Amino acid sequence: MKEILRAAIVTLFATLVWGQFANAQNAATSHKLRFKNLEDFSKYVQSHHKAPFDRDSVRLPNGGAAEIMKHMGQRTPEGLALASTSSTHNVRINRDRDPWPKAEVAVGVDPVNGNVVVMTNDFRENYDHMFYHVSTNGGSVWTDDSMVGGNDPFSGFIPLTFQSDPGVAFDDKGHSYLSTITGNLIFDFNNLYENLDTQIIVAQGFNHGTYTNLIPTIVDTVPCNGNFDADGTFVCPGTLDKPLITVDSVLGSPNNGTVYVYYTLFCNGVTNPDGSIGPCVDGNATVPAFTSAILEAHAAAGGLFSAPNLVSGALQNTQFSDIVIDSHGVAQAFFDDFTNFPYTTMYQSTLSGGVWTVNPTPVATFLVSQTGTGNWFFRLSGTAAPGCGITGDTAHCAFSANQIGAGPFEGSLSVYDAVVNTQTGASTVTRVNNDVFNGSKDHIFPWATTKADGSVYVGFYDDRDDPFLTKVKYWVAKSTDGGATFPKQMAVSDTSFNPCVGFPFCGFFGDYTQIAAGPDGVVHAAWSDTRDGASMQVFGQAITW
Repeated sequence: MKEILRAAIVTLFATLVWGQFANAQNAATSHKLRFKNLEDFSKYVQSHHKAPFDRDSVRLPNGGAAEIMKHMGQRTPEGLALASTSSTHNVRINRDRDPWPKAEVAVGVDPVNGNVVVMTNDFRENYDHMFYHVSTNGGSVWTDDSMVGGNDPFSGFIPLTFQSDPGVAFDDKGHSYLSTITGNLIFDFNNLYENLDTQIIVAQGFNHGTYTNLIPTIVDTVPCNGNFDADGTFVCPGTLDKPLITVDSVLGSPNNGTVYVYYTLFCNGVTNPDGSIGPCVDGNATVPAFTSAILEAHAAAGGLFSAPNLVSGALQNTQFSDIVIDSHGVAQAFFDDFTNFPYTTMYQSTLSGGVWTVNPTPVATFLVSQTGTGNWFFRLSGTAAPGCGITGDTAHCAFSANQIGAGPFEGSLSVYDAVVNTQTGASTVTRVNNDVFNGSKDHIFPWATTKADGSVYVGFYDDRDDPFLTKVKYWVAKSTDGGATFPKQMAVSDTSFNPCVGFPFCGFFGDYTQIAAGPDGVVHAAWSDTRDGASMQVFGQAITW
């Protein structure tokens, strides 16, 4: 029996190692660049990236723990009671009692039995890590589980130090799929060695999402490591970022059960023998040096992922992507391009015959330039990202902006719904929040979902009820006319909260917060919440209206 077990372990390890090496070979071709120190490397990357480089706060900043504990000591008795017992309607989703922040929220609902999975970017271990929470009773009670981590083929397969950017999806058989980026943040100043390797991984869930695989499936790995001494070299062809996940659960689809993972590659370039800088080659994708591109890899249920494919075509400053599946089982991707700075352009790309083709007509062109408040210091780049849902062949992608096209400008951020006919590419854009235009109120990090009856729900953070432009509530808006209007909208969080107090020095509030609809017509919202006045926890609400 011991020999059988030993053989199984050896086989499992060999499979994992082979998969790691195969994906490492798929990654952008390695090259050597010489830098005297980390500052020179940072200047190199920033000077060549035109698109905003969007790396999460993978570790609490220096003094962050003390700052959190200082806030914890200032909690009011009411805040303590609220944090421990929740409130009238909202339920606290994470079960730990740590004060560490939870920023970025992914939500998925099982189309078979309505189980809900919420995954969060959780700092309870100082470095952020993915924790997922499962409810089998409609959102009243939740579990608290850790997602498996990745390991690094460029450093002896030791565990990577952080995870970020959660994604959750279900197939129509009740299997959940969790995605994340994992990577290193290693600064060894004694040996002048740095390791910033990045990797995309997926963990399959079973029994309607209640537990997940102990072994990750590797999607893509890109090296970024080396020495900064006089004779050292730093190998960093590129960096991966912002993965999300979608599963084809369309009945009768020829691709039913296919799992799509999509993300951004920032290409630093490959040094050729003559000293010139060449493109990154990652799987089937060739990405020019000093540009960014959207990549996608897919797999049949439980299978290995394909080599990465290029989604964003010839566009060279792309970031933030979301994929939905239309009624024909065709994957439709939406993403942002930042070439025409300061304007952002959203595009649609369609997978047909194994090739992604970008529709040259933009879905929307918009400006994200400022907030109406000066009280927040966390980054807001993710509020421009498309958060999409689909009914039939009509996609709805929510985002925030100050201006749409050449339309009127407002000095604060409003939420918009881009309604796209995925067969023709025709699109319209509708303002979602119904408070007064240019009224100095901000509406950020929106996400759209749809129900089988065609209704559209958009969730977002909103400070319209605070005259001091500091506190927000989590709002949801509903449309029953295909996104033309959103007459019904209300706060679903029972109380307002200051998004700045949950993360040290107001440094981070995530990049997105998702909502999702279940087979019973219930919409499940989950969001980061600092209602206790000290910590950032995750609360949720089942929406039946």
